[in-house]
Amino acid sequence: MRVTMREVADRAGVSIKTVSRVVNGEPHIRPEKVRRVHAAIDELGWVPHRAARALRTGQVGVVSRCSWSA
Repeated sequence: MRVTMREVADRAGVSIKTVSRVVNGEPHIRPEKVRRVHAAIDELGWVPHRAARALRTGQVGVVSRCSWSA
C-alpha cells in the first residue's frame, strides 16, 4: 500500500501543506521542519505519486517529438 503525504505529515508533526512545500523546495521553511519532513519521508519510504502530480500541475513530464516539426 502507498504511503500518503498525510502519513508523512503526521509522522513529521507538520501540515500536509508543509510537506508539499518541502518537497517542492519552497523557501522560508524552518530548517528543523525540513529535517523532520525528510526524516519522515526516509522512514516511511514515501515517493511522489506521478499521476496525482500530473493531474495537479497539468503537466505529464513527457516530451514527444511532433510529426510536423523539422
